[in-house]
Amino acid sequence: MTSNKISRRNAFKGALAAGAAGLAAAALPKAYAQQGAADAAALPRQVGLPNVWGEDFLFQWSPPENVARDLSVGDAVIRLSSSNERFGRLMNVEGTDYASQFSAWRTAGWSACEASSNQWLSRKMPASEVAEVKAQLRANDIVFYGLHCGGNIIGPGAVAEQSQRHVIDAINAVAEMEGKLVLTHAGGLHPNRNVAHPQNWSRDAWMKSVNALKRICRDTAGIDVKIPIEAVNSESVNNPWAQKRLIEDVGDPRVGVGLDLTNFVFPGFAFRTTELLNLTFDMLGEHITYVHAKDLVWNEMMAGLNWALQGTGLIDYETFLARVSRLQRPEIYMLIEFLVEDEQYVQAQRNVRSIANQLGVKIYGTQA
Repeated sequence: MTSNKISRRNAFKGALAAGAAGLAAAALPKAYAQQGAADAAALPRQVGLPNVWGEDFLFQWSPPENVARDLSVGDAVIRLSSSNERFGRLMNVEGTDYASQFSAWRTAGWSACEASSNQWLSRKMPASEVAEVKAQLRANDIVFYGLHCGGNIIGPGAVAEQSQRHVIDAINAVAEMEGKLVLTHAGGLHPNRNVAHPQNWSRDAWMKSVNALKRICRDTAGIDVKIPIEAVNSESVNNPWAQKRLIEDVGDPRVGVGLDLTNFVFPGFAFRTTELLNLTFDMLGEHITYVHAKDLVWNEMMAGLNWALQGTGLIDYETFLARVSRLQRPEIYMLIEFLVEDEQYVQAQRNVRSIANQLGVKIYGTQA
């Protein structure tokens, strides 16, 4: 790879988030505030980043001149995983040579892995193969931490029931593999959760998400598998305030946060990611179960943000890695995703490791 930047031609032409969807970030708490004094008193007094130039100045999308950055590091060790099939996405394919696969991943610097729940649950792995996977993970010092469920737990009709049942099956499958977590989403009222529905930020949609997660927790009670929720701009959980409220409303300690900052960045946050990172970590703290590592740029007229190679865009990666390292747990699983070519994953890992090394943040293993 000859450049640290991904060309607009070859990479990611889909928009990350439109300004209208991002502005809806505040809609949920406002709706709650209208329900009465008791609900309003339980909410944070402000939803959004602090004003920079007072209450009377337009859209305050530019950062303050001197944003405080605390780059002190903690003791948590980051294990890197990848959404690339060659470098860390477990595929559940019959006949896989796990010893060779895991050895190659470790040599390339990847020390953790996950799988898509659809892929993983598409084939029932025999007990002998489960035992072989576990043995080779241990032999190569790789952690299989869990599954990512991309369904829609509050979709219309049968979609909600099927998606909830799928998450429950995924939690049982992760437990069988001695994994750590199943990542899922709050969902939306459109059949495809990636398509924003105008009522996604209504009280009704919110309660559907809360009740769906309560049902999932109830049906998997006693299983020690975390259920982090990943914020997405097209859903009600598209900001740290909503993530905190969801954890409180569901009330199960297994429900936490799968942090992907780019998923709730909208244009008003785009140039204020240092502040957004600090606010998010301060607010959600130890609810953050694992993290995604992506980056973004704003390089078009319309209010759309596009993916960029990790460490080359608008995300303050120094603050990001420093704050991750200060989480109070021995290891953090960090997924590098949404790239295209194998070489881009190699370069992304190199970028992340380089920034971490400059700060003193510990990343497990070495990159060949």
